[in-house]
Amino acid sequence: MDSFAAAFKQSQRVVDDAFDVSASANAHLYFCFGAHRLRLGVLDTERNKFVALEDYESSRPVSVDGAISYLESLTATSPILQQKAWKAVRIAIKSQQFTLLPATLFDVNAREEYLQLNAELDTSTEIVHDYAHPRLELINVFTVPTKLQAWAEGHFQTSELEFVHQTSSLMEGFLHVAERNTRPQLYVYVDKNYVTLVVLHESRLEFCNSFYFSSQEDFIYYILFVLQEKKMNPDQDNIYVWGELLVHSELFDVLRKYIRHVQFGKKPTGVGYSYRFDALFEHRNFDMYSLHFCE
Repeated sequence: MDSFAAAFKQSQRVVDDAFDVSASANAHLYFCFGAHRLRLGVLDTERNKFVALEDYESSRPVSVDGAISYLESLTATSPILQQKAWKAVRIAIKSQQFTLLPATLFDVNAREEYLQLNAELDTSTEIVHDYAHPRLELINVFTVPTKLQAWAEGHFQTSELEFVHQTSSLMEGFLHVAERNTRPQLYVYVDKNYVTLVVLHESRLEFCNSFYFSSQEDFIYYILFVLQEKKMNPDQDNIYVWGELLVHSELFDVLRKYIRHVQFGKKPTGVGYSYRFDALFEHRNFDMYSLHFCE
């Protein structure tokens, strides 16, 4: 195992009293994979309700191979991963290896060429995938680590398996919660050292990108840059925020310093949640919950 994989620790676990993990054949497993974080969520399809969540975070930088090694070790300890037969398994990949294309221009045989315009592609360690967004009329082209795909296909042999990019999950989730508005709306998802910014205007995508930041200055710069580019007003327009951001944090303070109307988002509606999820912050885990809408 990569020595960095030891940095992972379970940070959260919630389980509904009535959840029977052995009934996985009637449940969906939603899984967010990133080099610094692994998150598992279970949706009971008969009740259309989230019934379990396991969250694992690293305390220091970890390689993708290290995260995969830790994931493999979890199959011995995680009750969720010990189950291999699910009705469906959907895995979201957190990375900057993605590009968006109009559906009318997409050619599946040119996926690698599309991706190489925005990312450095290593076909020896990555496999190219695509995911269609019919309502947005676009295709998300992205990569999946070869080792992760091999593990998933081997572990969930009898389950329907699908990979999507984290931005696809977020876009579908934001579409689900968006209210029709004559003004563009900026949706912000904050992760560890990454911020994903999505602008929707009347159910049309006007912007989507994920940025790495190492300081408060970088963080607010990207947000103000997108506001300026989309001709939005930081003193008038509402900004909605999800993800790993706390009210009493330096990042939230800098947001409030430059943007007047900042609101924390909530869990998406249209799906239920065990009362055990009431103990979690409403604005966290949005990317995982929104995998439910990536049909």
